[in-house]
Amino acid sequence: MKANNQHEDKALRHVLAEQGKQSAKVRLPEDFADRVMQRIQEEQEMAPQRTVRMVSFRKVAAVIALALCVSGIMYAAWEYVVTPARERDVEVAEEPDSVVTFKNVRLDEIVQRVGKKYNYGVKFSDEILREWRFQISWDSTKSLSEFVQLLNEFDGLSVTEQDDTILIRPQLTIK
Repeated sequence: MKANNQHEDKALRHVLAEQGKQSAKVRLPEDFADRVMQRIQEEQEMAPQRTVRMVSFRKVAAVIALALCVSGIMYAAWEYVVTPARERDVEVAEEPDSVVTFKNVRLDEIVQRVGKKYNYGVKFSDEILREWRFQISWDSTKSLSEFVQLLNEFDGLSVTEQDDTILIRPQLTIK
């Protein structure tokens, strides 16, 4: 029987040793609860500071949004109020002696009207040229060649007649 007791004793010691190892693994430090409470208090103290930072960020974002809105309104006012006022100065006056005076009129409108008189089409090599505005007088009793010469006097503009078409392109100056 003693042999059984020895084996039982050994087995019991082994079981107790294993339980001791497992309980050592699970055992928390004695000050664990204190550290958790301290961390919770720190988080609660920092919460108002985070709120203040968020409020400041929101204020800055609101000011930026307001500035963008105001600048957008100012841009719209400039584009839709001031710019059309300049275009109101456009004037095409036909005088009794066959002279037509264009004042602040787009080049494409001028050349279309002249081309229609002489049964010529109009072709622009650069679309930007259509937007150019001119103040010019055209005598409709004179030839198209004279009108082309008149347009060629403007810097940056090259106008030619070719096969029933008025060709308009930018003038390339090499110095």
